[in-house]
Amino acid sequence: MAESAAWVLALDHQLRAAVGERELAHLIEAPILLDVPRSPPYCRQVLVWNDTVLPAMDLAAWLRGQLTQRQEPLAGVFAYQTRPGADPEYGALLLSAIPTRTRVDDDQVCALPKQPRRWQTLAISCFQQGDQPIPILDLPHIFSGGLL
Repeated sequence: MAESAAWVLALDHQLRAAVGERELAHLIEAPILLDVPRSPPYCRQVLVWNDTVLPAMDLAAWLRGQLTQRQEPLAGVFAYQTRPGADPEYGALLLSAIPTRTRVDDDQVCALPKQPRRWQTLAISCFQQGDQPIPILDLPHIFSGGLL
């Protein structure tokens, strides 16, 4: 049995997803978000991190097809590679709570949630935590224009 560490992300008050332990690079409480005119509702803002402008994706808005109301903005900066051996690239996801660390075992594999239907576009796999399926995000796909 292979066991791995993961971060469980609160995309909004209800939707959860996960990333690998090493993919979460930084957490920013109350980030300064800059609006980008004429951009899609799920990626209408950017933030500056380490002198780099990063897209700030709202996956809950993309999954639901509508904007998400956030009380206190929170952003996670995530590292990903577009191919093995490539230098890491970075993107930001808007979150509704501080991520929680968990251990995931092969025995926890399950089907992706049926709702919202768009999970198949975002996730590479899924695991069961308690009674909730937790999709594992495909960060290279998400940040490389796969949601357009």
